[in-house]
Amino acid sequence: MNFLFNLVAVQPIHSAKFHGGGSYGEVLFRAIVKNLFETEQPKNVRLFCAYDAKKFLHPEIAELCKRFAIPLCDVNEKSPQMVIDENAIDTFYTPLYSLEKKWDVQVKNFKFTWHGVRALEIAYSPLGISFAKSFSQKMEALVRYREIWKSQFYKPKYNALADRIARGNVQTITVSEHSRASIRAFFPQLMQTEIPVFYSPMDEVSPSGKLPAGILPKKYFLLTSGARWEKNNLRAVRAFDDLIESLSLQNFEYKVIVTGVTQEKVYRSHLRHPENFVFLGYVETEELEMLHENAYAFIFPSLNEGFGYPPVQSMRYGVPVAASGTTSIPEVCGDAAIYFDPYSESEIKNRFVQLLDPKIYHDYAERAKRRYAQIRERQNADLEKAVKWCLTENEK
Repeated sequence: MNFLFNLVAVQPIHSAKFHGGGSYGEVLFRAIVKNLFETEQPKNVRLFCAYDAKKFLHPEIAELCKRFAIPLCDVNEKSPQMVIDENAIDTFYTPLYSLEKKWDVQVKNFKFTWHGVRALEIAYSPLGISFAKSFSQKMEALVRYREIWKSQFYKPKYNALADRIARGNVQTITVSEHSRASIRAFFPQLMQTEIPVFYSPMDEVSPSGKLPAGILPKKYFLLTSGARWEKNNLRAVRAFDDLIESLSLQNFEYKVIVTGVTQEKVYRSHLRHPENFVFLGYVETEELEMLHENAYAFIFPSLNEGFGYPPVQSMRYGVPVAASGTTSIPEVCGDAAIYFDPYSESEIKNRFVQLLDPKIYHDYAERAKRRYAQIRERQNADLEKAVKWCLTENEK
């Protein structure tokens, strides 16, 4: 089998240098490389990779390709279809499906991971424009998630994809029971089609780095992915600011750290107590892990998730979690998170108050440790299944 892995999917998208789908793809790619080159099992697979030479590629991924002489095919020089044709590719796999025409390739086995249907699930918000940095991103934010755009662009394209899956021309897996149910709800032609659920794999990264100046361990609430309005951090920031205001306390000892922020002014324009907030840009993986480890609690107000890594990252360290009670989040977090309505700032504020109660805090710290062990066991088992699924040719 000649197997083409789409590394473009793990490279930066929109305004995000790092993203959940990209992290997923990196872990799966490393597992495939390990299976092919570092085990004694017999294989009949030649691995190729498509990538974009103009974008950031994680050095570890690039080094793996160099070490094992895996060809890196630049999509700026040759289209994905040309790469497939010239290398007699049997199986093409992408960890994220793209609606761009150049990825609508013809190949014997087309496989991908369908993380969910956020484009159809989530409601439009003008906040997308405020969070966008470039002119092109603002233009996209003007239409993305609007009902007319969903009905005339996303739905027809995804419906055509669902038809291909139903006919057996394309194979897909997904990352949560929620995502599978959502896919089938939007595309009933897939109700009887097998769509395996393999939980998103995750690296255990060693934490390193220093906390920001003036920040003490266990004295801050952590929020991540601050560049994306869909992660809903602005509501959580306003809720915490309102809590400080209502307490009428000077020098409140707890702070909030938000990472991945590209438009700090969007947040600061809403604050009455800016001294209690630290906004960071993108931080390296090890530093982000350190921030999870030392947080008092993790707040996850996301409006939509196909799986949702960040709460699990905090649970590794017994850090209590308060999270949206929507999409895949309750499935992944189980009874180890205190849930809230992500659209209600007063409810988010209430969860901050609950987590400041020592009895509740320690209860959810213990729950976090147990839940992390459960999820990791499932992730490790499912990663092996996902690798096998990728490297098995469609019998049809």
